[in-house]
Amino acid sequence: MEIPLEKLQVEFEEDGRGIFFSDAARPGASIFIRDQAILRHPAIKSNREVAAVLGQREVGRAFWLTLYFAAACVVATWLGSMAVSAMVGAVVARVPLTWEERIGEEEMEHLRSSGRLLEDSNSVAQLTALAAPLIQVLPADRRNVKFHIVTDPMPNAFALPGGNVVVNTGLLRLADQPEELLGVLAHELGHFTKRHAIRRIVAAAGPVVIFGVFLHGGSGAGNLLGTGAGLMIFEGFSQEYETEADVTGWSYLVAANIDPRGMIRALQKLEASEGAGVAALHKAVPQAFQSHPATEERIARLEGKWKKLARKSGFLELQPVTWNLAGSGP
Repeated sequence: MEIPLEKLQVEFEEDGRGIFFSDAARPGASIFIRDQAILRHPAIKSNREVAAVLGQREVGRAFWLTLYFAAACVVATWLGSMAVSAMVGAVVARVPLTWEERIGEEEMEHLRSSGRLLEDSNSVAQLTALAAPLIQVLPADRRNVKFHIVTDPMPNAFALPGGNVVVNTGLLRLADQPEELLGVLAHELGHFTKRHAIRRIVAAAGPVVIFGVFLHGGSGAGNLLGTGAGLMIFEGFSQEYETEADVTGWSYLVAANIDPRGMIRALQKLEASEGAGVAALHKAVPQAFQSHPATEERIARLEGKWKKLARKSGFLELQPVTWNLAGSGP
């Protein structure tokens, strides 16, 4: 059987290995071959039909190679991130709690010198007494928690290294029910027990520095903490840390027999206080590029945990607290 080159048609087998040569003038007849080396023959390559088919195959091949390369890069990045995260955890585990307490005390001194700390021992004692059931369920070596109140109308709270939990007066006014305030405190205690502030300082040093400290032991960690603290611990946590603090705080509330829905209500109030502008910004910016998970997503996640919670009654009956915040501003 002979097929003129100018009439040659090419079709590949489904698995791409075999080749059918045919002639439109002779339907039903074709030449089959598995040796694709024939496609490199100059006479075959000069055929427009063959050239077009080979071009399509090259495009497809390039597409899949690009896809495989991109997937490999994603996997490599993920593995690298996991490796760095593991090294950060190993470095942080070497950091003595006394170092963490020293860093926290230094930051507390800055707050004291700013004049923003509310010098009201009664209010601090009230806050400490309210949080007592929550403190009792923390890990035994992490119960040395000290509460502080800052004069600031912004409803907020934050945890400093060493067990210092700072609450703004704005939050005390916003949280009508003690369960709501405890929900926020549980979240901050989650940051504290998971050592997020120290982990953030270490992670900010970069993979190369982290790897060096990881290899050289605890002495390097001390130098790293000394150069990386300061205002960095006030810059907020990543989505991963915020989510972990939510989950950890929720578990503390349940263990302390405190209605965990207080955390949900507190987030709802905080979301309302943020205003429409912040909510619109969260929706406009892709979640992957945001440092914090959107509040509504945090609420939805916690509502899902409530639905799965086996026990939904019998929680502690907490009495509302009246805060004497005279002289603390509006």
